[in-house]
Amino acid sequence: MKTGKKRNITFKPTCFSFGPLTQAPKEMMQLRDDELEALYLADFKALYHEECAQALGVSRPTFAKLIKQARKKMVEMIMYGKGIELIREPHSFTLVFPTDDRISVHPYFLVAKYFAFAKVEDGVIGSITYKENPIYKELFQSKKEIVNDESAKGLAAGRIIPPLLEDANILVARTLGDGIRRNIEGMGISIALTATSDLDAVVAELIV
Repeated sequence: MKTGKKRNITFKPTCFSFGPLTQAPKEMMQLRDDELEALYLADFKALYHEECAQALGVSRPTFAKLIKQARKKMVEMIMYGKGIELIREPHSFTLVFPTDDRISVHPYFLVAKYFAFAKVEDGVIGSITYKENPIYKELFQSKKEIVNDESAKGLAAGRIIPPLLEDANILVARTLGDGIRRNIEGMGISIALTATSDLDAVVAELIV
């Protein structure tokens, strides 16, 4: 069982058991959510182990232990016909979302007034802090019409905005361009696109 500081779990699986298709599993192994997150960060997102440890919220040696355990279980499943069951544990993470009114997700990412950082503990929002969006501020001060994210064209939003989000684990947005998406994912931040502006509904989607 895990103890101590809670870990930042961002990967949301859609299936929770795996194994051979032609026979019953010889045994079922349990893969914890932090072990799955280690696989996601290292083997899917291809981050360096130092970056993985920081994203997960653990020390470098702890991450090395987690990834070793997870990879061993995956190999055992393939080699010996074992099954894997994902163990879902309560966890915490910080999500960031664009907003104008400080409570709902703005339809456009680049031109919202603020970026809100919500700390989620075991499915409940504990606190929210805010950062002003310098792109919106420049547009407002220049008295330029703000229609959608195209209004930010030429303002280097793809370079300016991603560093503002570094404290988050998950970015929630309703729309997002491919270029800035790559920049944000390159920082180790997961992205969740949503059709709703309701923050509580977004959190409910993330913890399912």
